[in-house]
Amino acid sequence: MLVALAGAPAGCRQAPPPVNTREFPLTGQVLAVKADRTTITVKHDDVKGFMEAMTMDFTVKEAKAVDGLQPGDLISATLVITDEEGYLKDVRKTGAAPIPPRGPSAAPAVEPLAPGDQVPELALTDDDGKPRPISAYRGQFLLVTFIYTRCPLPDYCPRMNRHFAALQQSIKASARLGKAVRLLSISFDPDFDTPATLKAAAGAAGADPAFWRFATAPRDAVDGFGARFGLSVIREGPTGQTITHNLRTVLVDRDGRLVKTYNGGDWSPGDVVRDLEGLVK
Repeated sequence: MLVALAGAPAGCRQAPPPVNTREFPLTGQVLAVKADRTTITVKHDDVKGFMEAMTMDFTVKEAKAVDGLQPGDLISATLVITDEEGYLKDVRKTGAAPIPPRGPSAAPAVEPLAPGDQVPELALTDDDGKPRPISAYRGQFLLVTFIYTRCPLPDYCPRMNRHFAALQQSIKASARLGKAVRLLSISFDPDFDTPATLKAAAGAAGADPAFWRFATAPRDAVDGFGARFGLSVIREGPTGQTITHNLRTVLVDRDGRLVKTYNGGDWSPGDVVRDLEGLVK
């Protein structure tokens, strides 16, 4: 029987689940090329059918695709969007132009908090429209990430939602973590992300309100709070509707002190769970 199974045709084996892939033409101007040539910052035009013009970091799968590219170069490319990531392929230089001045960061530069520092208060409104200050979580460990619901690329805010969904599953499965740890996603787009919008986003992400809440606060307050952890939010457009940002997730202890900052989106939920298990006793 084993021999027969080993010789079964490949078509009888279970196929991997399909990956949803969409492709969009993209044009814009290169503002920066990372030293390892895996990421370029592009101020791009409207991507018809997907997102409006903005400035974003894009992954490039093949380093040779950016050979010779410099800040100021005009490019055309194909934006590939899957369930898990977005990246550029077929990058071609089409010209060059002076780089326009960049919009200012929404928050002034501040000294980032170090582990052990007290996390400042922030008066938030949650997805039920109720006050939810940071201090309300005293006595529990709190993981905070920063998002906005209009974020288009799957490896930015949507990835944070996926990471928090995985963390929520692990926390709920552990009696110790379930009592001691909570999750909070803070939007830095309060003009659009009303409580009703956040409620819908929380539902789409699978957030259980007993463990994971979405919330926001006035723009300046969120920007100033996030800046203490290295969050950078740049707004462009007449009303600041075009947002460029990085990613920050922070772990706060029971006394409201910073434990650790997770930079970017490449951290693993499993690593965070291990950090939590070392802390929760």
